[in-house]
Amino acid sequence: MTWLKFTLWVSGLYILYYTALIFWDRLRAGKADTSEGKHELTFVEHIEPVKSFIEDLLDPQTSPIVSHGGVSLKQMFNLAREEAIEYIRPVSF
Repeated sequence: MTWLKFTLWVSGLYILYYTALIFWDRLRAGKADTSEGKHELTFVEHIEPVKSFIEDLLDPQTSPIVSHGGVSLKQMFNLAREEAIEYIRPVSF
C-alpha cells in the first residue's frame, strides 16, 4: 500500500464518518418533540454598580506611590542599582 492509497482510504473513512454523524443529527432533530415549544433557561442577576475608589487611592497628595505604571528593563536595572526596589536574586549589570 502506498502513501497515496493510505491517505485516500483515511480521507474516505473520515468523510463517511462525518457524513453519517450529520445524517444521524438531522434524523434525530426531525424526531424532536416540538409540541410544547422551546424551553429556554435564563438567569438574570441583579448587579448594583459600586463606586470605584481607585482615584482616591492614586491621589498623588496622599499616596506614597510615586508611580503606578510599568518601567522599561533599563529603568528596572537602574532602580535595582539605586536599591529602590528589592530583588531576591543577584542580577548581573
